[in-house]
Amino acid sequence: MEEAIIDQHFTSDEAFDSNYPVYIRELSEIHWTPLAVIKVAARYLGPNEGSKVIDIGAGVGKFCIGGSHYAKGTFTGIEQRKNFVRVGKKLIKELGADRAALLHGNFVDFSLAGFDGIYFFNSFHENVVLADSLDELIDRSPELYDLYTKHLLSQLTQAPVGTRLATYWISTGEIPGSYRLVSSHFDTHLKLWVKDH
Repeated sequence: MEEAIIDQHFTSDEAFDSNYPVYIRELSEIHWTPLAVIKVAARYLGPNEGSKVIDIGAGVGKFCIGGSHYAKGTFTGIEQRKNFVRVGKKLIKELGADRAALLHGNFVDFSLAGFDGIYFFNSFHENVVLADSLDELIDRSPELYDLYTKHLLSQLTQAPVGTRLATYWISTGEIPGSYRLVSSHFDTHLKLWVKDH
């Protein structure tokens, strides 16, 4: 697809989301990261061609696709809803976003080793506020929230010094003390971190 045509998809969230089926578009305002946020986070997490970024709970891949458009790194998402992965992979192919990928699986079975950038947009939240659930297709419970959070903290703690982290709508108390806050954006909802010890 020609670059000018691809750019048209990134003129607004509405333009980008129009590539998805209606039921996916209806989730966008609450559950998918806005393009303006993606642009800032992706350029921090994936500044060069060797950067490898993981999106935890990637949904339909909006962050990964947008990230590969705005930044030089490669962007991989892990998502447990098979229908979301299918929809996301279709759009990745249609837009020729060859530095974006979606993997189907559960985060607790996944290691962050090998990734130097991590993006997290509160994807465990639906386990404690069921009214905010994306759908009824997966199990949700406070116990799963605790399991996922424990695994994330373990993975963040094990990550090497220099690992970059971007969080959206996450409180600072949920991040290990080994990460230093570099900057905040969008009324402090987007926070950029680096592991420095």
